[in-house]
Amino acid sequence: MCGIFGYVGPRNSAQICLDGLRHLEYRGYDSAGIAGIQDGKLLSCKEVGKLHTLETSLKNEALSLELAIAHTRWATHGKPTKENAHPHFDEHNRIAVVHNGIIENHNALRDGLLAKGVTFKSDTDSEVIAQLIAQHYEGDFLAAVQKTLGLLQGFWGLAIIHKDHPDQIIAAARENPIAIGYNLERKEAAVSSDANAFSSHDLHVLFLHNDEIAVIKAGEVDVYDQSTVKVNKTSERLHGTAQTISKNGFEHFMLKEIFEQPETIQQAFHGRILEEEGTAIFDELQFTSKELLSVKRILILACGTSWHAGCIIASLLENIARIPTHAEIASEFRYKNPIVSEDTLVIAISQSGETLDTIAAVREVKTKGAQVLGICNVRNSTLTREAHSCLFLRAGPEISVCSTKAFTSQLTVLSLFTLMMARLRNMSKEEGQAFLAELLQLPTYVYEVLHQKEKIQALAAKYSLFEQFFFLGRHYMFPTCLEAALKLKEISYLHAVGYPSGEMKHGPIALVDPELVVIALCGNHRTYDKILSNLMEVKARGGPILAFAPEGAPQVDKIADDVIRIPVVIDELATIPYSVACQLFAYYIAKERGTDIDQPRNLAKSVTVE
Repeated sequence: MCGIFGYVGPRNSAQICLDGLRHLEYRGYDSAGIAGIQDGKLLSCKEVGKLHTLETSLKNEALSLELAIAHTRWATHGKPTKENAHPHFDEHNRIAVVHNGIIENHNALRDGLLAKGVTFKSDTDSEVIAQLIAQHYEGDFLAAVQKTLGLLQGFWGLAIIHKDHPDQIIAAARENPIAIGYNLERKEAAVSSDANAFSSHDLHVLFLHNDEIAVIKAGEVDVYDQSTVKVNKTSERLHGTAQTISKNGFEHFMLKEIFEQPETIQQAFHGRILEEEGTAIFDELQFTSKELLSVKRILILACGTSWHAGCIIASLLENIARIPTHAEIASEFRYKNPIVSEDTLVIAISQSGETLDTIAAVREVKTKGAQVLGICNVRNSTLTREAHSCLFLRAGPEISVCSTKAFTSQLTVLSLFTLMMARLRNMSKEEGQAFLAELLQLPTYVYEVLHQKEKIQALAAKYSLFEQFFFLGRHYMFPTCLEAALKLKEISYLHAVGYPSGEMKHGPIALVDPELVVIALCGNHRTYDKILSNLMEVKARGGPILAFAPEGAPQVDKIADDVIRIPVVIDELATIPYSVACQLFAYYIAKERGTDIDQPRNLAKSVTVE
């Protein structure tokens, strides 16, 4: 999940790399480091903690680097220490490596090097790469890297420099993204694990495929395959403009992004609605109506929050479009032997478009002939290139590790897609118009939830003293509970579980006592009476209850200790305002407990390792 960046050219290499790392810190913030060549020497600076610690240290260093590579780390092998921070070096300090990924056979390789008397300074798998390149180096930098890559098992994105080759960076990729941008006129080039980290939008950009290796010089890039045969790569110009990242007066990015949701939901459906026809339209969709009508089954692949969105939409697709649909956790699916036919449409959901398990699962189903529709928030990401077609969330940059606005935008976009599929099949125009009328009210409903922030904050203060939470719901509210529990876990570090309320009597009710908070999401009208019965069972056993329930819904005040009222929304769309309320609740609990809300411990925004 680490971020790598490198630069060679006439500008200040260290500063360019720091600017690049600022756009990559979402990938990890356990440590950060930079290395470069100056007057024939390999110089470096590494620090534990977030990027600003490295920036502070660099102010005291007189670095004038001819080129540089830099790294922000999410720890996999080895604790977050200065020794384990990247870049990593060979024992003679001639070679520096920054690495995103995992070398699965690093123990065997390390043992072999130790037997030769090589001295190691870190506990990481990545140091093995630098030491192996040094062993193979006989004056040909590219050849030494190629020989080393042939010994590695696992996956990687790499940027490597050698003090005897001060004009070049070597980059390589397997399963992890590597983007290279260059400008011939300015005679400069950059390499990154995310093309969106490039500050200039007038670069020619190319992406390395598996087992390709690139020699990057100022304004010049040569790419080779694993047999050192030169590859003719087609570059492209990136679209989009640089966006200023600001909290806009909010205390945290997460709170800002929660409050942006009325706008981001509106952006998600803007220009995609045909009210007169009661349907949706996507200009960027590459599939024809005939192809969509031929779909007999839908498979949704995603991880984490995106999987929760997939679970909700799977129910929606079955209920209103009448298409058999199943949501799979991509990290589990990729190791199955799935039955995927040509009439299966695969929907892959990833906010970043770089989630390794989702990308791997997409590649697997493509080999079986399935068509893939990507749902993504980030242009130029790996998913946008792997999918046959992609629908964008338009949510704008989501900086907080804890996803909020991207989740509700996923639900909005996929609800529109479901409507389109339903109208192609069995749904009448009038039914479609009624669904759209409710969907168009979502920004207003979310505003009404946000206006209750003081009440939600007060209840969060009350319940922040507890350590155990059960979120209970039925039908659409069950996966909403999974997401709500995840939000609380991520930023408050409290134990929280989402569970279908009808299953409580099958075991978990044994946990109910005055120390376990039960949070009930009562947003489905069809199952409202049922969940009240479940809450009575909790109340009888002394469990404190906080209910999120529709305005005007009866009886719940007599059962729950506290109630937060949510606008009345149809079952199919209630997940969105209820999720926003739970996001606020989690945020204010985390604030009460004093945790790092935007960059919680042990997490990164984009999961690019297994």
